[in-house]
Order: sequence, then structure tokens, then C-alpha cells
Amino acid sequence: MAHVGAPHHGPAEAEVIFEHRRLGAWLRVAAIDPATGLEAVATGPAESPAQLERLAASKLARLLAAQSASAKA
Repeated sequence: MAHVGAPHHGPAEAEVIFEHRRLGAWLRVAAIDPATGLEAVATGPAESPAQLERLAASKLARLLAAQSASAKA
């Protein structure tokens, strides 16, 4: 299952695609930036999808910031 939403940390106009995959008692949530194709993944208990989305979005924001910083250098 995938859905599109605003990231929890970052510009309001940025778009993030969340992909959820259930693996038994675990949930794998991927946050994908459609503009760059970068993906960050968080895995945890299936009972906490919102927390995993926030974690994946935070990881993606760090990846994008690092990519932006290296492009400026």
C-alpha cells in the first residue's frame, strides 16, 4: 500500500510517497521523494504505522539535506 502525504519535517510543499509492507508482526515503511527517487526505510511493530512514517520521513529529510549540502560543496 502506498499513499502520498506531506513530510513531517520539512517544507509544507514537499511531497513524500509512503509505501507500507506488512511482514508478519512487523511493518516496513518506505518514504520516497518523487523528485529525486531517494528512499528511506523504517521497520518496526505493525501496530505503530504513524511512528514509522515519521521516522522514515525524518530519515528521508536527512538524506535530502545531505545530498543538497554535497551538491553545494
